[in-house]
Amino acid sequence: MRQLIDLSVVPQSGVSRHVKPDRWRVEALPARLRLKPDSGHIPPGWLLIEANLHATGCDRTARLYADIGVQEYEMPVFGLPLSAKGILIELIKLPSNTRELVLQPMDSLGEFSLVGLTIRPVGFFERIIRMGFRVLATLYIQPRLRLRRLGLRWFTPLLDLQRSYHLAGCLRAYAPAPAYAELLARFDQLHTDDRRLIAREAARLQTGIQFEVLLASPIEPDQAALQRTTASLAEQFFPPVRLARPRQDQTWPEPIQPDDATRQLWFFILPEGATLSPHALYWFAHEISRHPEAGWVYCDHDTVSDSGERIEPAFKPDWSPELLRSTNYIGPAAAVRADVWRSAGGNTPDTASAHDLWLRVSEHLRGDQIRHICAPLLHLPRNLDQRLVADDPPAVARHLARTGVPAQIETDAWGHCRVRFALPNTQPNTQPNTQPNTQPKNARPLISIIVPTRDRLDHLRPCIESVLEKTRYRDFELLVVDNQSTEPDALAYLAAIAKLESVRVLPYPHAFNFSAINNFAAAEARGEYLCLLNNDTAVISPDWLEEMLGRLLQPDVGAVGAKLFFADGRVQHGGDTVGPGGCANHLHHLLPGDAPGYMHRAVLAQDLSAVTGACLLTRRSLYLFLGGLNERDLAVAFNDVDYCLRLREAGWRVVWTPYAELYHYESVSRGRDVTPAKRARADREVAYMTARWGHVMRHDPFYNPNLSYARPDFSLSHAPLLQRPWEKSA
Repeated sequence: MRQLIDLSVVPQSGVSRHVKPDRWRVEALPARLRLKPDSGHIPPGWLLIEANLHATGCDRTARLYADIGVQEYEMPVFGLPLSAKGILIELIKLPSNTRELVLQPMDSLGEFSLVGLTIRPVGFFERIIRMGFRVLATLYIQPRLRLRRLGLRWFTPLLDLQRSYHLAGCLRAYAPAPAYAELLARFDQLHTDDRRLIAREAARLQTGIQFEVLLASPIEPDQAALQRTTASLAEQFFPPVRLARPRQDQTWPEPIQPDDATRQLWFFILPEGATLSPHALYWFAHEISRHPEAGWVYCDHDTVSDSGERIEPAFKPDWSPELLRSTNYIGPAAAVRADVWRSAGGNTPDTASAHDLWLRVSEHLRGDQIRHICAPLLHLPRNLDQRLVADDPPAVARHLARTGVPAQIETDAWGHCRVRFALPNTQPNTQPNTQPNTQPKNARPLISIIVPTRDRLDHLRPCIESVLEKTRYRDFELLVVDNQSTEPDALAYLAAIAKLESVRVLPYPHAFNFSAINNFAAAEARGEYLCLLNNDTAVISPDWLEEMLGRLLQPDVGAVGAKLFFADGRVQHGGDTVGPGGCANHLHHLLPGDAPGYMHRAVLAQDLSAVTGACLLTRRSLYLFLGGLNERDLAVAFNDVDYCLRLREAGWRVVWTPYAELYHYESVSRGRDVTPAKRARADREVAYMTARWGHVMRHDPFYNPNLSYARPDFSLSHAPLLQRPWEKSA
């Protein structure tokens, strides 16, 4: 064992000590710690750095800089890939003139702990063994497609072990994300074999599909922008049959007639100045051929800087009607089948914005007829006419009116659309209600709020009082399920609130089983709707229940979730994703409370795969029909996610809204899974979820496969799980 290098850890910028030992606060960026050798010297060559670096911030990217006496931007930099638990074990090769090391512990505000930091030289054989072990473990664990996308094969370590070690490190949970330019260089280039395969496939597809490009342009066209667009169309492997521009009245010329009655005509709406990748129309044609029921296809896009560099990728979710009502996340370009285009009134002058057009198109299609290509095939100029991409609140209002949905539209601080769905106006039946679901027709629905609890009055009291005092929607009953409380103050409080007219306390004298507790209360509930609510929550927005109910009243919505915050105002839950980060994880976790998040999705209502049961509103009849939460296989964790996935499997949508706001202190009364029995139970629940929902975990439809599946933070993936269509035919 080589001798350890004794280091002193000294704050350099943005970091201060916490009151707890080994903990630090990041108060400003960049956050830097100097690692100064006590001997005044750091040996060059290969070193092993080990530590437990656990950060609580939305960006946990850690890096190490070698101070060689130059400006920081000129220093050699090493990414430090951390495990999900914050374990750091990394080999680095330092230059000979390294004076000190500078550690970036995280790249966001928050707190971190740094425990057991050691650095020591390593010899040749130890380095080879450590590198080989990481690479072999990665080859064994990771799926074949991910390894292939990463460029890691069984023979790669034989050719270049050091590069293979670096690639394997990229798949650790908190490896620094790649730059977009790096992804383009690795995955967006067309080589000779690619071009040959695409050309062959494109020729086959042209027998059944035709594209007519409709160029959305201002009245006074920009000739340079027009030339860029037409040049990109001329390079297409699947060339369009015509390029049409709007007439003076801003309507389109009559479409061409297919030269063969068996060929489908599609309109591709493209803004002037935008360009397409050479294989874009081919990829669209391939998607259409695989899904002949499709009526509308859109893709991801990026922006082209003034210098011609592709930047700011917009990796979108699959079809989300709720998100389209909030913002034009589709963008200004997509392909629409000709008959759908005509039915949607695409040729009429009052289709003034892309947002308006997409809303019209969506009214004539089922969700399975709307396809999303997870690839940035569209490239928008930075100076694109914003009217083509901006949100259109009046268009959303017209869309809701056409579809018979009573609602009001507001514009939020970001310029997006907030839909306030109307609630029934009549008052509920005031007579004693002894049977469930006996409210008169058109009455304001009764909601049964279920709060499981055990002791911990310090959390239960704020929860109950916030519901009773702050909730504006008053047509609810509060079912507090007491799971064997023993503390005198908690028992006294439960006895006191049981006397309130709107509260019932239900004893549950059995072992803790979150699913069983909620199922027991659901059977006792009198309301038409159930709200699952943790006892460690507290209401923030008075209209939280109105907001959630308004969205749940839409005919195809089965569950609605809320936006939850930690006590310090950072986001605790912004909806759930299934697969990224492991089994299921919260989106926007630890994001500053007022931050918009990736593509502003932290502040937009949207469809998601799941929402947390810490605050979840659902239909009681649906809950009972599906058997409630799974109390046999998921007694503690993931039961809410499983319920949401079963809802979606049955054809219902799951919606998350940022406008229902509550605090959540996250499992404080139950504690962490630290005992062997609890860890074993947690492992069994993960195994069940993987077996039952593995197909969703491979691709969450609301989390783009170009984004990291190692962690659910919308960072770019080192190995996107995306199969390019011509590769499959190779």
